[in-house]
Amino acid sequence: MSDKNTSTLQSYIDSASGAAQTLLGNITGSNADKQQGQGKQDKAQVENDASHLGGSFAGYSVSSSGAVTKNDPVSFYYT
Repeated sequence: MSDKNTSTLQSYIDSASGAAQTLLGNITGSNADKQQGQGKQDKAQVENDASHLGGSFAGYSVSSSGAVTKNDPVSFYYT
């Protein structure tokens, strides 16, 4: 969890915070709280999705934090 912006745990915290704010808005009738809460939940979903990104292409791997490493060609074929 070196990058707070793409942390899965942080996305869960933001989602819970947004849900609580949305609930408060529903109870009090505050449209501003409802919208801000939904915005936090939407942002949390994007963060959660980003925390699971990564992949390999042309002998290199990219982690969700953006780190790029060259794949070992021997282990690539034998794993």
